[in-house]
Amino acid sequence: MSFFRTSYYNKSNSTIFVGAKANSYNIKDFDSAVGKFIESGEKHLTLNLESVHRAYPSGILPMIVTIDRLRLFGKTIYVKLPSNSNTRKLFRSVNWAHYLAPEQFEKSESVHDRHLVTRNFDDANNQKLIVDDFMDVILRNMQVPLDIISGLEWSINEITDNVLNHSKSKVGGYIQASTYPKNNLIVFAIVDGGIGILKSMQEGFPNLRKDLDAIGEAIKAGVTRNPKFGQGNGLAGTLRVTTMTGGSFDITSGTGRLIVTPNETKRKMLGLGKFKGTIINGQVKITDDFSIIKALDFGKGTDYTPSNIIETQYEKEDEDCLVLKMSNESTGFGTRRSGYQIRTKIFNLLNSKKDYPLVIDWSGIPIISSSFADEVIGKLFLKLGAISFSARIRNISMEEIVRNLLDKAVAQRLTQAADE
Repeated sequence: MSFFRTSYYNKSNSTIFVGAKANSYNIKDFDSAVGKFIESGEKHLTLNLESVHRAYPSGILPMIVTIDRLRLFGKTIYVKLPSNSNTRKLFRSVNWAHYLAPEQFEKSESVHDRHLVTRNFDDANNQKLIVDDFMDVILRNMQVPLDIISGLEWSINEITDNVLNHSKSKVGGYIQASTYPKNNLIVFAIVDGGIGILKSMQEGFPNLRKDLDAIGEAIKAGVTRNPKFGQGNGLAGTLRVTTMTGGSFDITSGTGRLIVTPNETKRKMLGLGKFKGTIINGQVKITDDFSIIKALDFGKGTDYTPSNIIETQYEKEDEDCLVLKMSNESTGFGTRRSGYQIRTKIFNLLNSKKDYPLVIDWSGIPIISSSFADEVIGKLFLKLGAISFSARIRNISMEEIVRNLLDKAVAQRLTQAADE
């Protein structure tokens, strides 16, 4: 197969071959190939990914929901992973392989400290867990202004809620996200296998006929298929959050695709193909100029600020302070990398409430490594300075060995500073 060829169906062996690049631009070709498989009446499909060299969430998550739908109709699917070793490893580690063929590939136990690996959600409990995990990835990997923290959490809550309440997807939704600290960028993809925006919007706007027109209506503030299910601000607000940070918003449903950046809006047709569901890709850039109040104003002149994970999970109810329970952290306590992530999270907490102290609760932590202690407390002490550190950081409930390691880390940093 040539490097630039996209998906096609071979009837003789009931196989869909996917080309070298799997992204949102090739959705229509994959959908067309699936349509030909369905027309063939065959019960078994082989999905051949051996030629795939580059794959993106915007291309693979739609494949996953489409394969899910085929299984609901009694089809069986066998998957051949990419021949390229790095690409094959990616499919296994981010759980694309598992969700494409759960009978063939077990769910990966790999921990990706900069990414939220592919997750499926089909009820409110799973949705909350995923949103919390998404935000934890953000807090651990990048120093992010509070307004962007609030905007991101609000957006992911709204879009995943749309999947559960509007899409009518029998397979729920899928989400994947990544952080790029060097580029000050956060990207996410959310895909469902539901009825699509046009059919959903036709419940409230029966005169709509085209997918692009339906998408255009859906991104308007206050427009919803049924007010009973929400105020209709989710897509509009997410578009504003992403683009007002300097990022982008990309939505595909049916035969239509809308791409919005701070500078332009592109309306595209998928040609002969279509995607039976909705795909949302968002990019958020880290900037100090973003205002959550302006983003969620919707022209009404109201100062609405959504609650955020810092207020709900780290702020103590009966005292003006923040609490970080180390036993709840999943990064481990033995490496500098895990220490860096905890320290990044601490800075985000401190910056979110500049007049609040932070209580670091070490209960349940029997031992930490010296490198971890230095990366978290030693470097934190050096960054804040002795007075600010003493005023804002309170370490409590430490085992004696943990206390000694933290004290040693601070002492070594003080000695280093004095020598310099």
